[in-house]
Amino acid sequence: MTPYLPIVGIIEEIDYLPEGMSRIPGCMTLYTLVTEDQGTVHVLLPAGAYVLNLRPLQTGDRATFFAPANAPMPLIYPPRYQAAAAAYTPNGVTAVLDVFDEELTNTENTLMLTPDRNTLITLPNGQPFAGSPEGRLMMVLYTASTRSIPARAVPEQIVVFCVRT
Repeated sequence: MTPYLPIVGIIEEIDYLPEGMSRIPGCMTLYTLVTEDQGTVHVLLPAGAYVLNLRPLQTGDRATFFAPANAPMPLIYPPRYQAAAAAYTPNGVTAVLDVFDEELTNTENTLMLTPDRNTLITLPNGQPFAGSPEGRLMMVLYTASTRSIPARAVPEQIVVFCVRT
């Protein structure tokens, strides 16, 4: 099972949680998204969450947020997720946050990466990654994939998180 659930949608509203709703006022952002599969959802993004390329997310952007798959969630409507990471993903761009094995296949065997010389591979701080990525948590951005199982994609960008799972 994938360790992170993707929540993809168009950002409809952005609020900064005031004192009383957050331990540290102004340090947690609440995004209201309109998704294709769930309708309206709320996503909390703490100040320490990873945001791909440090790109500020804005109203009207299509974005992907990643929430821990095993995290508790309140039974409210609209659903409220707490994200660990986010990425700006315009139409045609897919983001994945998952662990990839020695063949660069994700945990659910639905995506196999075939990086080429144009694939940007970095650490979360933007520095080049020079190690072996297998068995690590990675955020991957790609625009096209095959229809095979697993789908094969040449990623445009890979961010390797230096944690072993």
